[in-house]
Amino acid sequence: MSAHVEKKSFFSVNKEIPAYPFIFIGLILLAIGGIAVLQVLMKGHEAVYAVNREVPWGLLIATYAYFVITSTGLAFIGGLAHAFGYEKYGKISKRIVVMAFVILLTGFTQIGMEIGHPIRLMIYLILSPNLRAPIVWMGVFYSIELVILAIELYLVFNPKGTSHTASAIVGFFALLVGTVATSNLGYVFGSLNARPFYHGIYFSTFLVVSGITAGAAMLMLIHNIVYKGRIPSDLEESMTALGKLMGMGIGMMMFLYFWKIMSSLYTEPKGAYEAILALLKGPLSLNFWIGEVLLAVVLPLLIIVVTKAKSMKALGVAGFFYMIGLFFTRYDFIVAGQLPPMRAGYEGSGVHTTISGLAHYSPSIGEWMIFALGWGVFLFLYFAAEKFLNLETEHH
Repeated sequence: MSAHVEKKSFFSVNKEIPAYPFIFIGLILLAIGGIAVLQVLMKGHEAVYAVNREVPWGLLIATYAYFVITSTGLAFIGGLAHAFGYEKYGKISKRIVVMAFVILLTGFTQIGMEIGHPIRLMIYLILSPNLRAPIVWMGVFYSIELVILAIELYLVFNPKGTSHTASAIVGFFALLVGTVATSNLGYVFGSLNARPFYHGIYFSTFLVVSGITAGAAMLMLIHNIVYKGRIPSDLEESMTALGKLMGMGIGMMMFLYFWKIMSSLYTEPKGAYEAILALLKGPLSLNFWIGEVLLAVVLPLLIIVVTKAKSMKALGVAGFFYMIGLFFTRYDFIVAGQLPPMRAGYEGSGVHTTISGLAHYSPSIGEWMIFALGWGVFLFLYFAAEKFLNLETEHH
């Protein structure tokens, strides 16, 4: 059953899409997040956030990665449709582009509130950028990605009709720049030889793979919400293709997980070894085994394999589990590598550790409220688009 659209135009009222509850929830989360924004502006980061000297990167870096990498995964799938003519994804290209754009904006709210002076950052990024710093290129690539997605939005909603050549070119660059941006984000951490858990090419690869998997998961979840679990027959092939892509992505994640863990346990590099133990049997073990392993890997993969990616509702459930588990994956990625202290926490050293010798970090209420702000932005903007824009792709 396809959602009813009153007329095929830029603006439409999609009567059967259950958007209003999500728009309302989005407004509530925006209000909650707005309170936290005011607290940060009035009291400062140190008073509101729980990050500390030992763990300077906290929840907001994790949620920034959670959103922007999902966006680039969506852009990758959209690029397969526009640039390489993969028709099964072309049938849902409008939703892909809108979702990718909104989620990338959502990610920017997280990094914007994590940075002490975002306006000053933008000014000096233009006036005196340090081109040797990977984090500078991360900002540049994601900013370019936002512009490319905005152009792609114009092309898919152009009332004069879509130029397939222009869409192919823009879609290719969305795929390319998104992949480069995400792999560069991994390199921001991979270039830190002082933090062995991050150092190397692992995260540049893992973030790209898990991001593409997240894009597939989000599309399956959102389509089940929009169509109330009754996916139109002409989109079932698209959902099945997304399910298979997600299953393949999870399989690659398992492969990367295995060798990351084995290399850290076998060779015991200082810092990486302690970080892996923190995941396997330390303070992050519940996050790892329940969040990362069960929710992000085992349950979604089991659902996909058992149903052969042919049950539409089951694919929506698999996407839901994965997106919850992915949060823990991103959080553990950011926090685990910082728990082993740079130097021992002896008395008078100025380094604060727990009895296990690891640093401690637990997000503050203010940080959780900023995360709520991000979800508020996504739910409000995306479901407003579902309600008032025509996101059905008539022909690709």
